[in-house]
Amino acid sequence: NITGTQQDCLGMTPLHILACSTEHDMDIHRSLIEKYPNNLITEDKWGDLPILYAFWGNAPWEVIQLLVESLKSYFPNHALDWGRMIVTLGEADEPDSIRNLFDTHQNHFSDQNINWEECAVELARSQSASIGTFQCFLRLSVANRLDALGVEKWQNKVENFINECSGDENAREKQARLLYSNLASCEQLKEATWLLELALWKANIDAYRSPIHGQSGEGRSHFRINCGVQQILPIVVSFLSPKWESNL
Repeated sequence: NITGTQQDCLGMTPLHILACSTEHDMDIHRSLIEKYPNNLITEDKWGDLPILYAFWGNAPWEVIQLLVESLKSYFPNHALDWGRMIVTLGEADEPDSIRNLFDTHQNHFSDQNINWEECAVELARSQSASIGTFQCFLRLSVANRLDALGVEKWQNKVENFINECSGDENAREKQARLLYSNLASCEQLKEATWLLELALWKANIDAYRSPIHGQSGEGRSHFRINCGVQQILPIVVSFLSPKWESNL
């Protein structure tokens, strides 16, 4: 009575085992998924899905892509536990696998939330994750926020902070929390400059409505573009110093 959904003593389905393999046959992968799609979301005894083992074993990108597309097709509303997968790969000291998982999340599941700080704290407490893996995760976890900041001086400050993180396991949790706290300070300061932009915009509109200029037929977007924001804000922001706590 053996079927493709049977689980072994470790709770692994045939798809789990196939994902762990060093040899991958795409036809077998497709056939197994088509006949037994529930394998995609069946957990083993550790609570892990086949796609985790594909990342862990550095499976070919075609295999990852098939698993991703199948999950989205058969189970579009199923939320993957990204935090759990990240911590598992971190504890296995697999930074390359974490990068691949991160890229997959960003490209295909960006609507599914990851609590980056919680993952960082768990990795910080792990005795098996190396300092290199810990730093790799920290960089990935703040990458999008740093891009959104767009201030090179602050971006460099964050990178230096990560580089200075200690290999001392007892210090890592504090360093992780400090990183996110410092980054939040940068974001708050950047948001505060929006008030300056609004003030410049309003002043430009008022100037064009003054008796000297008369009434202008230009729309508001015209005043925003020509109020000096593009020249003034980058200069102002470069001189601002967010509250920053050292990890040393």
